[in-house]
Amino acid sequence: MRKKSLALIAGLAASSLLLTGCLSGGGGPEPGATETGPATAKDTIQVMYAFSGDQSTAFQKDMTTWADSQGIKLDFIQSNEFEVQITAKIQSGNAPDIAIFPQPGILRQLAKDGQVADLSTQVDLPKLQADVVPGFLDAATVDGKTYGAPMAMNGKSFYWYNKPAFEAKGYTVPATHAELLTLLDKIKADGTAPLCYGMESGSATGWPATDWIEDYVLQTSGTEVYDKWVAGEIKFDSPEIRKAFDVYNQVLMTDGNVFGGIKNAPSNAFAQALNPMFEKTPKCYLGKQGNFVTQKGFFPDDVFAKLDTQVGMFMTPTVNGEHPVLGGGDLAAALNKNDTNVKKVLSFMTSDPTFGENQVKTGAWLSPLKSFPLDKYPNKVLQDVVKSIQSASVFRFDGSDQMPGVVGSGAFWTGMVNYTSGRSTLDETLKGIDAKWPTE
Repeated sequence: MRKKSLALIAGLAASSLLLTGCLSGGGGPEPGATETGPATAKDTIQVMYAFSGDQSTAFQKDMTTWADSQGIKLDFIQSNEFEVQITAKIQSGNAPDIAIFPQPGILRQLAKDGQVADLSTQVDLPKLQADVVPGFLDAATVDGKTYGAPMAMNGKSFYWYNKPAFEAKGYTVPATHAELLTLLDKIKADGTAPLCYGMESGSATGWPATDWIEDYVLQTSGTEVYDKWVAGEIKFDSPEIRKAFDVYNQVLMTDGNVFGGIKNAPSNAFAQALNPMFEKTPKCYLGKQGNFVTQKGFFPDDVFAKLDTQVGMFMTPTVNGEHPVLGGGDLAAALNKNDTNVKKVLSFMTSDPTFGENQVKTGAWLSPLKSFPLDKYPNKVLQDVVKSIQSASVFRFDGSDQMPGVVGSGAFWTGMVNYTSGRSTLDETLKGIDAKWPTE
């Protein structure tokens, strides 16, 4: 996703949730059954993706082990400029066989242009639909057809807390938004700011705040409004989106709720923002972030070493009784539309619950498949994260990563910085973002 990659450049330790998926090699349609033209069976399949580091290494190991057993060779193309290079390769007639998209916007556009295979011609789509978190495939759907499947997922609808300190104070996990507000008031009355919050991420500063708004748009107005908002059919300056800002104000903009003061949040590095809750005398008791914080480099090292005993988690308390989940992931799609080995590779990556043996060990990778064994995750915290996502009423892909870049990673990011720091009013912020939305 756009926000993920920029955050990595800015120093994010590991927010690129890796790919997941897998099915057994033969789970797709019969050769030549769907896409037009003669079927092929290439010996070497090119796979292009954007993630790097340990995730890339683990992914290649998972893929190569399986491919060797199938007599298939894989040519991996890692790109730090995926969005630019995938378009250039397609235009030059040198497209990879399979591309793994870090955000759905480019994938959907290529699908509209006829460059991507209908997923139903590549994998057992009904089986996949039954196994993934409800709503995940919607991110790669155009005019009723699905063109990509998630390789990995991440969730962003989570509050985190210092488990021993939280319990020692007698605090209880809130189930509703009203209970959350009561808890914040209780912590504040006990003499401590309830929340830690940071938005600084180098050139991507502001994106953590957009996750808050997106999560609460889902919570306050539901998926239909969320989808129309992401598509530009509902303005930021609308009653529906203002409801989410009302919640943002209640939780974060209320005096005394944020350690260090809310106006300083834009200069507080998001990657270390939750650390003050783990000091000997906690400076806060709660923080909201995606599940990537369970990777090494976010919590203090001594806390990371004992995640299961030191860190507690709960999903965003419900506002209206529903439990949607905001998240993201990497979406795999076939650009070579009628090759039997491409279909085998794509099916393995997206539909096979044995896929991910090495990736799951990194702590950065979550499978979007409900059939992936929970005991494969390295700790109970991640197991609880996965169970929470799977129990959600619906999954929705990160909104700003789907919006036009000038909005999603432009005006929305900077608007949240200006609003949170007090440099712009809510009216100015919302109208300013709307003014940047492309007219065509």
